[in-house]
Amino acid sequence: MTRFSWDPQCKLNIHFVLIILFSSFLIHSETSYGQTEVSPSLPVAKWLYFRGPFDPRPYDNTLFGSLIFKEDYFNLKNQLWVDHGFSFGGYFSANIQGGSVGGPTHQISETLLLMTWEIVRKERSAGRIVVGFAHDYTFGRPTTREFANHQRLVETPNDLDTDPELTFTTLGLLHWTHEWRTGPNGGWGLRVGQLYAPSYFGAARYLDDDRRFFMARPLAAAGGAQWVGFNDIGLGVNGIYWKTPIYVSLAVMDGKANRKYPDFNSLFDGQMIYLGEVGLEWNVDEDNEAAIRFTISHLDVTDGENPSKGPGQSAMISGDIRFKGKWALAGRWSRSFNRLSADYKELGSLGILWLEPFRRSQDLAGLGLFAGRPSDPAHNLESGFEVYYKLQLTNAVSLVPDLQYWLRNDSGGEKTRTWVLGFRSEIEF
Repeated sequence: MTRFSWDPQCKLNIHFVLIILFSSFLIHSETSYGQTEVSPSLPVAKWLYFRGPFDPRPYDNTLFGSLIFKEDYFNLKNQLWVDHGFSFGGYFSANIQGGSVGGPTHQISETLLLMTWEIVRKERSAGRIVVGFAHDYTFGRPTTREFANHQRLVETPNDLDTDPELTFTTLGLLHWTHEWRTGPNGGWGLRVGQLYAPSYFGAARYLDDDRRFFMARPLAAAGGAQWVGFNDIGLGVNGIYWKTPIYVSLAVMDGKANRKYPDFNSLFDGQMIYLGEVGLEWNVDEDNEAAIRFTISHLDVTDGENPSKGPGQSAMISGDIRFKGKWALAGRWSRSFNRLSADYKELGSLGILWLEPFRRSQDLAGLGLFAGRPSDPAHNLESGFEVYYKLQLTNAVSLVPDLQYWLRNDSGGEKTRTWVLGFRSEIEF
């Protein structure tokens, strides 16, 4: 009997083949597009034209210039948005981590594709389809969770995880967004469809993306909240009202959906998660931008993590501020009550960012501090720090060395002192 096996290296090669094919398409797009300037060919309201989403590249200050992705490509992307309301982007990212406890290294990748098609474009209203697709792949064992266990950590040193399998693929965003009576200072909005809750609730900017900022989960995700991890993707409705500087956002989502695709069967069971947020935002997209948010949730499901504890609630305070476009602070505190579905029941995180290190405007340096109280009563407070430097090699490629230190003293005298060294690379298109 012939036995077949799937070599993980084969999947790694497939990832790079896809990247090469896509890059070839981009090169063709650049050469066929020619030199141009981005300007609207149809009359649109000023607020609609300037609100984006524009790709700010090409960058002026990268180590090796543009290479594959040149100015014409970014002009093409922006012109598609201005003229046709179509926007796309994404990245391929991979990282490797090793711990001081020893054992095998951990390697994982993520491919992300985001697309928006704005079909309705009026002077003070707009409607668009939003699509987000992600594929995570672990290059053999251990998975992120297994690696963290071997290093004796409660939380994980990487926000990505495919555990218990080696792959995780999700259509995490597939919804219609509509805005009414909108302008630069106010309006109403509604999202209906497949939602990813951490994209819209509890944001702290520099603590929200392990592909661009910190890698450790306590610093890269809204951990300690029940809408993150197990109950964060599902069909739902999100309504927003904003009147500068204040906004209010309310949502109801399927609380136990299959996280890989829109799950209508689960939705009709009526077991939901309810979210509410109020926030203040000042000087948006300016050098002294600042924001503070207060978020609450109520989870009402009968299975999943810790179902015997019944419904659960979460509260979160998050925010960020920039100082003259040179430095930034981001902070977040979260706490879950009753049913505990996260590794931490309480978490505090602080990130300090140097936005233009050594006068390199596209590089980024960060120092993060965190302390989390585990949901498992067998473990005491876990804390640590992380430091990283993002080196922008080209308009598309970056390289990030990353160092983490984790500390915990459990009852019975068991002590955890763990260093985690990692490297992350990214190709952003």
